[in-house]
Amino acid sequence: RLDMIGAVVCISGVALIAHGEGVSQQDDAEEAPMNVAAILVGIAGAALAGMAYMSVRLIGDGTSANVMVLYYAVISIPMVVFGSKALLDDWAVWGSGDFSARDYFIFVLTGFAGYGGQYFTNLGLQRETAATGTLATCTQIVWTYIFELAFLHEGINGWSILGTSLILGFMVIVGYIKMTQPDRSEERRV
Repeated sequence: RLDMIGAVVCISGVALIAHGEGVSQQDDAEEAPMNVAAILVGIAGAALAGMAYMSVRLIGDGTSANVMVLYYAVISIPMVVFGSKALLDDWAVWGSGDFSARDYFIFVLTGFAGYGGQYFTNLGLQRETAATGTLATCTQIVWTYIFELAFLHEGINGWSILGTSLILGFMVIVGYIKMTQPDRSEERRV
């Protein structure tokens, strides 16, 4: 029951963080098709993330979390290349830019960080209950917001702060309750 309430609270927090100012405020009518494309890509990404989540849960903890990480890479790379060139045509994955050694280092470091994050996410989803796993994945949007503030210098928005506070606050409550109460999952299995 606590997990279900948490899922609603966290989804509300996500909605507050990603309320879509850039999509709703159009300066030019020519930007409308691009905004619709961005919304459709976002919806498709959310649907595919849900399918990936279900796949991890279905496979269970008998399979290494590396299997899913490598599967995501094999599927994602061709989709990104196709999507960037054929559909959007504004963003090329490969470019003719001048990259320094620092740029390549950051690129490789991002890959290792992404791999590690996906590995541990899959490991957690395989071993934890579905509702608790869903709550934990909601913190990804909080980290995204924090990194946007720190590295991209995005403006601070009151709605986003409220959404972040909702998610983190409920995660702290769930963590406290789960650490102080005995685990009853063994009792239910008997």
